[in-house]
Amino acid sequence: MKLTALQRHVAFFDPEGTGVVKIGQTWRGLGRLGVALHLRLVLTPIINVFLGYLTQGKPSLSIHVETIAEGKHPFDTGAFGDDGEIDVAALDALGAIATKDGGKAITAREMRALILARGNRRAHMGRVAGALGSWFSDKEVKLFFCIAADATKQEDGREVPAVTMRQLRRLYEGTLFHALARRRRMKLRAT
Repeated sequence: MKLTALQRHVAFFDPEGTGVVKIGQTWRGLGRLGVALHLRLVLTPIINVFLGYLTQGKPSLSIHVETIAEGKHPFDTGAFGDDGEIDVAALDALGAIATKDGGKAITAREMRALILARGNRRAHMGRVAGALGSWFSDKEVKLFFCIAADATKQEDGREVPAVTMRQLRRLYEGTLFHALARRRRMKLRAT
């Protein structure tokens, strides 16, 4: 079965290829990415509770990779379309921000502004889901920039972490997490 871009992205957390991401796999996957222990303690259950429910349509701590597009939350960049494939127009919108004024990268604040400007794309899920989706989106963006920043950019007169379009493409193609985990393994072996 050919995986969609979103399924490839999530498959990082399913290294055995079972099609299901259990809570322990989320915990270990976040660890392989270098996510701090305190964040893993908070994020692992949140991720599995919400995505388990959304991908199965019933309470569950297991995320189904096949139906991961059902787990798209109300506030996002739109770079993963509703079908789980890359939405080129949405990815281009990120690129336009990154290359504005001759730049080559996007900051967390710029990405978050784009997400908020897009608004709640899942209003049918209700207000509570919208509020939770916005909250989670903010945390997701901050975490992403902590683990994936590959550049810096001037923002309000100071250098802040930024992500290049190359890095964003790798995220949305589903190859970035594997590369980040491999780089982290290599760093740990060198110490």
